[in-house]
Amino acid sequence: MDTRSTLKPTLEDYILEMETRPPDSGQVNEKDVWAQLHQKEADLLLAAELGKALLEKNEELTKQHEKLVDDYSTKVEHHNYRDLNYS
Repeated sequence: MDTRSTLKPTLEDYILEMETRPPDSGQVNEKDVWAQLHQKEADLLLAAELGKALLEKNEELTKQHEKLVDDYSTKVEHHNYRDLNYS
């Protein structure tokens, strides 16, 4: 995540964090179990944050889409009304 600001992390920040994390080696020893558990918990939190960010982005895009549809419908209605009055 972007540590340069205290703003809410963006979807891109979450994706970057996931992509830059070192891969799991697949080898398990007793000392690594706690580290793996900690990593799994961090992964779960990151997945939850990513899911929330995706939902928020979806809501934002849905609102934008609804506004565009409404604006377009209004323009079409005005255009049709104008054409009827000039016919």
